[in-house]
Amino acid sequence: MVAMGIGELGAPNIIIKRKFRFTIEFTTPCGFIPQHYVKSASRPQLDIEETELNFLNGVTWIPGKGKWQPMTVTYVDVANAQMQGLYNWVATVYEFGGPQAPINLRQSEKPGWNGTGRLRMYDGCGTPVETWILKSCWPQSINFGDLDYADSETATIELTIRFSDVEYQGNCGVTTPQSCCRGC
Repeated sequence: MVAMGIGELGAPNIIIKRKFRFTIEFTTPCGFIPQHYVKSASRPQLDIEETELNFLNGVTWIPGKGKWQPMTVTYVDVANAQMQGLYNWVATVYEFGGPQAPINLRQSEKPGWNGTGRLRMYDGCGTPVETWILKSCWPQSINFGDLDYADSETATIELTIRFSDVEYQGNCGVTTPQSCCRGC
């Protein structure tokens, strides 16, 4: 006989991760970018290239290089000094600070352009269930948003982050991933 229902998914000890229980913050050489103005974000995305192997009349593939894709964070735009770190971080990579500042790409000219991001997801009680640490991240793109007299929505800033490496820390259920390769 086959059991009906949703099985373990409905069990009281299963924590279902919810999209609206997260924070993301950045620590940069230019200051701290707070988590409480974030409207939306995404978790990291890893793409693994395929390497094609040809032999005789056959083709097969093996995994190649991994590449972390940029991620987007959308902030509610507020007139508040706590957002100064975001503006300073962008100005460190690309100077746009005023008429006396030459507009140029600055990341290769001086240190201090990379930061660390922490994306946390929580359970219903506020306990972290997973943490993603974004290492050597920098603002790849920033969109200060559109304006519209016919719209009463809040103004937003859309920040695209590029990062070089990610560390995943599982706090509940899935722990820190480890390779299944034995004796490699």
